Amino acid sequence: MLSYDDNLRLKILAWFIHYPFYILWFIIKIFLNKKQNEWDNIQAPQFPRIIIITGASQGIGEGLVEYYLKNCSSCQIIIMISRSKEKLEIVKNRFNSDDQKKLMIYPCDVTDSDEMKRILLDIHRTYGQIDILFANAGLSYRQHALTNTFDKAVRDTFNININGVINTVMPLIEVKGVKQIALVSSQAAYAPFVSPIYGATKQCILSFGLDLRRLLAKDNIAVNIISPGPVLTPMLVGSYPRSVERGISIDKAVQIIFHGLRRNQAEIVFPAFTGVFMYTLSFLPLCIAEPVASYLMRGQ
Repeated sequence: MLSYDDNLRLKILAWFIHYPFYILWFIIKIFLNKKQNEWDNIQAPQFPRIIIITGASQGIGEGLVEYYLKNCSSCQIIIMISRSKEKLEIVKNRFNSDDQKKLMIYPCDVTDSDEMKRILLDIHRTYGQIDILFANAGLSYRQHALTNTFDKAVRDTFNININGVINTVMPLIEVKGVKQIALVSSQAAYAPFVSPIYGATKQCILSFGLDLRRLLAKDNIAVNIISPGPVLTPMLVGSYPRSVERGISIDKAVQIIFHGLRRNQAEIVFPAFTGVFMYTLSFLPLCIAEPVASYLMRGQ
């Protein structure tokens, strides 16, 4: 129900005011100023040789390992990082059939900043500059909260989804040891109330990624944000079982990611339908967006 709480009048006024600026931006961008930003002109690695993937033991991370192994002939070394050594060993044993490519495992918790720094700098010293670094490791608050206290679920979600990303990217940024960084956010970043706590952490990663994209252009480092909607991963099945019917396969997801990174696409969003829906919610006043989302996503 509409009410005047939460500065509703101010929000509605701002909502109507900001649309003319989008029209102005469109005119300037398309018709008047065709010059691209320097961060959009960076050449992403077309023939990556060395890639690092965190959260590589399952889901999108495991899918990326398989896709680059099978479809990227230039890729010689794929380094997998995850907390579970056993799960990493299973992935390695399942895929490591090509002697031309090395699958290397580094068991590590991404929240351990000292150990992550030690591992990443050791990789850089041993193999040289990394072509693509995937900051993919993440945690679902909704799934984690099923077996943990509220306090622990919130703290762990923030720690892994935000600090884990920072711990993954900063060591190689400091030594300019990477050509391209891919941060995995989520479409939940557009409307965090749809996925509380998790959405807030992913909104932070989206903003952080866009900042890095601008700030690291001077070092010729491409930064891209990956914003998946429902992808058929263990996280989705455990957190949002009703979303499975709208999800896309991991194979399709990693194919989209692969080609988006080659184009140095600022944000890689998929599936398109849920992306449009979530992006639309972000433009609506909260008093309208929440009931709409609740009605359309009831039962999840």
